[in-house]
Amino acid sequence: MNIDSLFKRSADSPKQNGAPAPKKRRLDDLSNIVDKYKSSSADEHPDVIQDTLNDKNNETAGHDDLPDDDEEGGRFFGGGLTEDQRDVFDYVDTVEDDLSREEIHDAAWVRKQITKLDRLTKKNAQLRGRFADSPQKFLDSEAQLDSLIKSFSIMTEHSDLYPAFVEHKGLEVFENLLAHENSDIVVDVIQVLDELIDQDTTANESDIRVLVEGIVDLGIIDSLITNLSRLDDSRRVRGSEDKQIVDGEEEEAERAGVFQILSVFENLTAISGIADVLFINTVAGARRNGDTGLLPWLLQRILVKEKPVSQNKQYSAEVLSIILQKSHVSRMQFVMQIYSDSVLGDLAGIDVLLRALSPYRRFDPAIEETEETEFFENIFDSLAVTVQEPAGKDKLLENEGIDLLLLFVTNGGKHGKSRAVKVLDYALASGASAQLATDFVNNDGLQILFKLFMSSRFADAKNHGARERRSGDAHVSLDAILGIVSSLFRNLPDSSSQKMKLLARFVEKSFEKLERLLLFRTITCERIDRADIIINAEKSAFMKSEPQETDRLEDWEAEREGNEAEWYLRRMDEGVFRLQLIDTVLAWLVAEDDDGDLGIKSRISEILKKEGLTLADIKNTLESFREDIMPKDISPDDIGKDETSNLSEEESEQRAEASDLADMLGVLIEFLQG
Repeated sequence: MNIDSLFKRSADSPKQNGAPAPKKRRLDDLSNIVDKYKSSSADEHPDVIQDTLNDKNNETAGHDDLPDDDEEGGRFFGGGLTEDQRDVFDYVDTVEDDLSREEIHDAAWVRKQITKLDRLTKKNAQLRGRFADSPQKFLDSEAQLDSLIKSFSIMTEHSDLYPAFVEHKGLEVFENLLAHENSDIVVDVIQVLDELIDQDTTANESDIRVLVEGIVDLGIIDSLITNLSRLDDSRRVRGSEDKQIVDGEEEEAERAGVFQILSVFENLTAISGIADVLFINTVAGARRNGDTGLLPWLLQRILVKEKPVSQNKQYSAEVLSIILQKSHVSRMQFVMQIYSDSVLGDLAGIDVLLRALSPYRRFDPAIEETEETEFFENIFDSLAVTVQEPAGKDKLLENEGIDLLLLFVTNGGKHGKSRAVKVLDYALASGASAQLATDFVNNDGLQILFKLFMSSRFADAKNHGARERRSGDAHVSLDAILGIVSSLFRNLPDSSSQKMKLLARFVEKSFEKLERLLLFRTITCERIDRADIIINAEKSAFMKSEPQETDRLEDWEAEREGNEAEWYLRRMDEGVFRLQLIDTVLAWLVAEDDDGDLGIKSRISEILKKEGLTLADIKNTLESFREDIMPKDISPDDIGKDETSNLSEEESEQRAEASDLADMLGVLIEFLQG
C-alpha cells in the first residue's frame, strides 16, 4: 500500500464516522530556531552553546542533502528537524530541567531567605535615604523586596517551617517592613502573614500557634493596627453622608490593605485565647499594657456613612462581632470603655451599635445590597452577645436601647423585627435588672409582645420549629417571646404595678392568652412524643449492639456517649426547651395566683385535666430543667467556694447564673406540690 495515498485519502475525506476530520497541528517556522536560541541564551551559556554549534557545523560540513523522508532521522520519523536543530532542542531541554529542578524547602532555606530579606531591606533603606528625590534609583530594590516577601508564601505548604521562621527572626524582619514607606511592600507582608495563618490552610495547628504567639509577643498586632489608620480607606467620607471614596489605584491599594489586615485579625481569633488581646493588651514585659487601638478604629469605621455600604465597613462589623463572641475580656472592654473622636464624638460600644442600627428601624436593607445586609446582621449579632453581660444590660438601659428595639418590633422589617425580639430576650434574661424589665413595660412592651404572641403565625405551632429553620430570621421566634415573658416574671418587682399589668394580660378576654399558652404546650408535647418514639427505637437498636469483647467495649462506650448527646440535642430541637419555657411561665402564674383570687391557677388545672394531666406534670418538667442547667461536676452549694477558684471570671459568672436560676426553679416547684 502506498503511504502517500493514505495521507491523500485522509485529507480528501471531510468526515470520519460522521465527525469532522481532525486537523493536523502545524509546526512553527523553525528556519531561524538557532538564531533565536543564540540570542536568548548566549549571555547565560555563551561558550557551551558556541562550542556545540561549531561541532555540529563541522560534522555536517559538505553534506548538502537532507535525509530522505522515509529514513530513520528523516522528516517522517524525525518531525522535520535537522540534526543541528534536534541537538539544540535537546540542550535547551537539559538547561530547562536544571533551572526547573524543585527547590528544597527546609530550615536552611528559611534561614537563607530571611538573611537575604534582611540584607535587601537594609540596602533599600540606604538607597531611599541617599536618593530620596530620585525614586528610580531604589525602585529595583523594592521590586526585589516584593518578590522576596512573596516567596515566603510557599511555607503554607510546609508549616513545619513556621518554628524555624520564628527562630531565625523572620517575624522581626516582617515587623520592620510593616513600617516601610511604600504601602505596597506593607501590604505584601500583611498578605503573606494572612496566608500563613489562614484558617483554611493545611498548616498544622501547633505550627500556626507558634507563629501566632510570635506575632503577639513581638507586638505585630500593634503594627497592624497602626497600618489600619495609615491605610484607612474611609478618611474621605468620614463624617459626611454625601462624599464618596474616589476610585483610583492609590485608593484601591488602601482598601485592599485594610481588608487584608482585617482578615489577619479574623484568622487570629481562630487561635484560642488570642481574641483576648486584640482590644486590650495584657502582655507583660517591655510592651505597654492597655488599649491596643483596634476597638476605637472599628467603632469609628462602623459609623462612617456610606452609600452603598463598602466591603470594608461590612468586614469591620464582622470582625467586631467575631471578637465579641469569642472573648469575655474584649466584651467587657467594648462595654465599659469610652473613646473620643473629633468628628464622631464619644464612642461607647453599645451606643455605637444602637446608632448604627437606628437608620434601619423602619425597614430592612435591600436584599440585593449584600454588603449592607451582612453589616446589619453583624451589628445585631454584636448587640445580642454584649447585652448578655450584666454591664451590657446596664448600658442598654442607659442608652435607651429598649425604646429602639421596641421600635424595630413595631415598625421594622421582618428581619429587623425578629432580631430585635431575640436581643430583647437576651437583655431581659438572667442577671437583668428590675429597672430594665420595668422600662420594657413602661414603653408599652407588653402590648407589643402579646400582639406577637397572639399573632396568626403562631395559631398552628405544629410545624413552627421547622418553619423557623427554613426561613432563618424572617419569623419572630416563639421561644424568644416565651423567654421574655418568663424573664419579666422573674425580674419585675413583686406587687409592682408592672407585674400586675403582666398578670392582667393572662386574665383579660376570658383567659385567651392563658389558653393559647396551654395550646402551645399540648402541640409541643405531641411533637416531643413523636420524636421520642424514633429516638427510643434508635436507642434500643444501639443497646443491642453492645459487644461482648472487652477490647471493643471502650469504643462502643464512646460511641454511646456521642449518640446520647445527639439524641439530647434532637429532643431539644423538637421542643423540649420550648416546653421548659412554657411550664416556667405556667409555674409563675400558679405562684402569683397561689391564693386563687385571679382564677388563673384553677383555669390551668381545669385545662390540664382535659388532657389527663395535673400540675405534677409541670413540676416534672421543671425538675428536669433544673437538672439540665446545673454543672455536673459542681453542686449549687459549691458555687463561690474554693472548688471554683480555678475557673475564669466568665465561667464563674455562668455558674453563678445557673445557680440563681436553679434556686428560682426550686421555689416555683414548691408552689406546684400536691
